[in-house]
Amino acid sequence: MALGDLSKMSGSANLETGVRMHYYDAGSGSTALVLLHGFPQTSWQWRHVIEPFAEAGYRVIAPDYRGAGNSSRPRRDHGYPADLRGEVPLPRGGYTKWEMAEDIHLLLHDHLRLTEPAFVLGHDIGSMVATAYAFRYRDDTRALGYGEAAQPGTAFYERVKRTPTEWHFSFHDVLDLPEALVAGRERLYLQYFYDRLGARPTAVDTSTFVAAYEQPGAMRAGFDLYRAFEQDAEDIRAALASGGKLTVPCLGLYGEASLSHRSAVEEVGREIAEVVTVEGISGSGHWIADENPEGLLESVLRFDEQTGDARR
Repeated sequence: MALGDLSKMSGSANLETGVRMHYYDAGSGSTALVLLHGFPQTSWQWRHVIEPFAEAGYRVIAPDYRGAGNSSRPRRDHGYPADLRGEVPLPRGGYTKWEMAEDIHLLLHDHLRLTEPAFVLGHDIGSMVATAYAFRYRDDTRALGYGEAAQPGTAFYERVKRTPTEWHFSFHDVLDLPEALVAGRERLYLQYFYDRLGARPTAVDTSTFVAAYEQPGAMRAGFDLYRAFEQDAEDIRAALASGGKLTVPCLGLYGEASLSHRSAVEEVGREIAEVVTVEGISGSGHWIADENPEGLLESVLRFDEQTGDARR
């Protein structure tokens, strides 16, 4: 699909949280499918599936979450300082997934005036936002899709967050140093992740994503997503303690070439939800929507048909 086609579906919303949010809106009807991108990507990662999902009967809404793409980048999360001499912890806030879920809810129900619960599908860090949304707005969630992410608030996350494969969790958590080292080297740094995690990394539109993260403040906002992980964990644990596991149908997705994430989606699913369907996307690594969009489309449609497709 050409950029010009998606530009006709593009919109912008000024939310009560102070965030200006860019989004794509395609299709019509009451059955909303919300697509939440990961890092280091933007809503452009869904470019191959927005129109097919709309043609399948969904109203497809794919925003740039706060800090990414053409959405604004509020700044309140100060992370962990590299200078450890201070006695008083720096204030935190701004990029918790609980707060980001509020942005999405305001977009859907205040700005776009949706009245029915949505199927919220997230990838990577977007998966964390989608999960927070499902817990915070249980009555407004019809189904949850998640995957290719270690979900804060679960035992799986606690086990892997300091492992060598997730080294960047700790690196991104430090205040200022990642920004300083990556400045002017955004392509070099981000390309490492596109190549390392993909089965077909050339399917990733590196140039578009890198251009988005070369914008002033974009990498800092991306690092702030990680600096909020510990608060994210507390929020999910509190939601589980107060309301129990999710009872809506949940779809856990992983790229079949992304072997470590199969166990992740299965274990995370058991911890957060009562009912989980796990599906692997063939021919894909981490970047599912880029590497095998047809497989993603088929998996979501099959899941929705089997669990009670509201389009009928």
